[in-house]
Amino acid sequence: MNKCLILFVEGDTEVEFYKKVVAHARSLHPKNRFDTCIEYRNVKGISGFKSNAIRKFKKEIKPKYGEDCIYTVVLCSDTDVFEFAPKPPIKWKEVEQELLAGGASKIIHVRAEHSIEDWFLYDAESIIGFLRLGKNTKISGASGYEKLQNLYRQANKVYFKGAKSNGMIARLDIDKIANSVGAPLKPLYDALGVKVNQ
Repeated sequence: MNKCLILFVEGDTEVEFYKKVVAHARSLHPKNRFDTCIEYRNVKGISGFKSNAIRKFKKEIKPKYGEDCIYTVVLCSDTDVFEFAPKPPIKWKEVEQELLAGGASKIIHVRAEHSIEDWFLYDAESIIGFLRLGKNTKISGASGYEKLQNLYRQANKVYFKGAKSNGMIARLDIDKIANSVGAPLKPLYDALGVKVNQ
């Protein structure tokens, strides 16, 4: 029986980041490999979980692996849009129901508290090194996204949320980030059969 784990994420930055997280999980796995096929799909923003995730699951993933495959769907999102919106931009229960009706066996949520940029900043020193800024560079901003934008600005660069990071993600110490993030990443490591220190 084939098993497939599909990560639906909000942007290209997240695709890069979660590929690194999965590679980190693989390095911790007793066999150093998974007996699961892994797919990454960019749904292009929070509203894409409703339309794109369900369409991509039915039209791209299922035809590739077939009806007999056991599908675990991981929905990776930021919580910031829900914190300030009077009306949540997406009803997760509806998305879950449609995916389960479409053949998913299990749905897991990985929620980045506020935004994924807050997670990146757990390894601020790698980002500062990547941007070739001084070790004592001050990090300022109201949110992780703003802090990252400000760091990039100091290096005369621009940080685009969701766009490819041009090497920044590759520099991040995932071990450090996973240990700092803790519980929100645990469901993903569990799904991959890896125990992490929480």
